[in-house]
This record gives sequence, C-alpha cells and structure tokens, in this order.
Amino acid sequence: MIKMSGRYEGGVPLSRLTLGTAQLGLKGYGIANAAEEVDADRMLAACEQAGIRSFDTAPEYGSSEQRLGDCFSRRVAPTERTVMTKVKLPADPAMSEREIEAYMYDSVRASLERLRLPRLSVLQLHDPDVLGRCGSAVTRTMRRLRAEGLIAAGGVSLTGHTAEQYLALADQIRDDVYTVVQVPFNVFDHRLLRVGAIERMREEGKAIVARSVFLQGLFALEPASLPGGLRQAEPSLRSLRRLAEEEGVSTLQLAFSFVRDYPGIDSLIVGMERPEQLDANIRLLSGPPLSERALAAIGKLFGEVPEELLIPGQWRKG
Repeated sequence: MIKMSGRYEGGVPLSRLTLGTAQLGLKGYGIANAAEEVDADRMLAACEQAGIRSFDTAPEYGSSEQRLGDCFSRRVAPTERTVMTKVKLPADPAMSEREIEAYMYDSVRASLERLRLPRLSVLQLHDPDVLGRCGSAVTRTMRRLRAEGLIAAGGVSLTGHTAEQYLALADQIRDDVYTVVQVPFNVFDHRLLRVGAIERMREEGKAIVARSVFLQGLFALEPASLPGGLRQAEPSLRSLRRLAEEEGVSTLQLAFSFVRDYPGIDSLIVGMERPEQLDANIRLLSGPPLSERALAAIGKLFGEVPEELLIPGQWRKG
C-alpha cells in the first residue's frame, strides 16, 4: 500500500505517487505510450486499491476531467482523495480584475461539474506567467475561491523555461495561497536545482509535486531507435544506461530513485495506461536509493543537458 507523504496547509493529503491523467483524455500522450484508449475505470480502481489518493488533471487534457468524474461517481470515495486540476487564463494583459475573477470562477465551476465534486483539492495556475501580468488580481481571486470553499488550496504548475519563470515569479509564488507547486524534474532536468528553487520552496513550506519523471517516456526508449527529432538525446541516454548498469539497477529505477529521494519532493506524477504499469511503478517506488557515487555522476553527466531536450512540446517531429 502506497503511503501518504504528509499534509500541506488545508489538510489535503498527497500520496507518494500521483496519477497523471492526461492519458485518460488524450490518445497517445507521451512518446512511449500506446495510442489506444485507456480503461479509466480499471485504472482508477487499481490505483485506489494500491493506495494512490492523488490525481492530476486539467481542462486542457481533453476528456480527462469528465472521465475522472464519471469514474468517481461510480466508486465509493476512499477516506481521502486529492484532485488537482488547473486554470489557464487567456494571454490578454488587458483583462480587468473583474474579467479575471469571472474567468477563474467559470473555469472552477466547469471543472467541478465535470469532476462531479463539491470542491477542488488544489487549483493550479496552468500558465503561471499570468502572475507577472496581473498577479494581484489572480491571487486575490484564488483567496476568494478558497474562502468560499470552492477550492481547498491554490498552486502553480511551472512550465516551459522553468528556471527563468521561477526566478521571475518567486515573490508571487511565495504567497501562502499557493501551497502546491508542480515542477518538471528528472535526472536530465536540473534547471531548478541550478537556481536553488526546490530548496527555497521547501524552506517556504511548499508541497512540491514532480512531473516528467521519465521525460514523457524518453528514458524507456532504446538510444539507437530514437526518432530523428530526438537524435541529439542519444549520447545522454547512452550515458544514463551505462550509469544504471554500473549502479546495478534499471534505467527507469535510476531515474525514479533520483526524483523520489530528492529532498523536498512530496509526490511524483506518473501517467499510466494499464494496471500492469502501476505494478511496475510501485516496484520502482520501493526500489533502492542511489549511491553517493551515482548521485555525483548524475550531476556531472546531466547537469547541462540542452533545454530543448527538456521541453517535450518543443521536440522536433520526424
């Protein structure tokens, strides 16, 4: 049974594994995943039986919220269930505070209807750059949503050029309404480490949820079989495999253990399509820690991986 990782402000729990649900609403999400539709009921039942109580979704994930809501309505809720979704405001600097508030309320109410829930556990900003344009209005609205019981906590999901984004928004993110921060973080992606962001957010009491643990499936691919647009990843991927062999673990175990054991990481978001993948991830969760030698090698080998390899949305096709 997967254990809970402690509680952030508001009393909402996070399980050490969070189910990423983009696969429920978007076919073929991730470079190493199958294209067939996921059996959401079967997947959700297996997760909750294993002790997973945290679920990450977003309106941009196709039918993910709707499918989660349909599954929740057919299942008796466990004692604790944390549903994290997002709001993505238009990139319009001319929006008034009243328009921002109305947009956020409409988004929350639509998500609640699709998810069939009375309250969202966490509402994250899907594009936190909005804080740089109209942060005071967004933060005030987030506080109102929490005060009215429509959300239990606010949060942000860092995107794109993560280090620059964090440095630009650190003062706004520090606000105590943003209690959960979702970050891309993996054995190749050290951007937030270089600017001390994870350590700083941990000191501020944020719950940190890591996504892209396997870099959308890149770490599961054979280096010689990479698509043409990812050929530049081949040397780093080969180095990762050699390091895993020297450590006596699988490549995925090395990648998983690195994120799992990094101080301040409360939960790991992992997308799964089949219960068999859940079994494999539970084994990774209970796998061995990495040696100091391996940790030092990771910093040396992958501390400066080109950023274009770290942002799947920028991967070239073909």
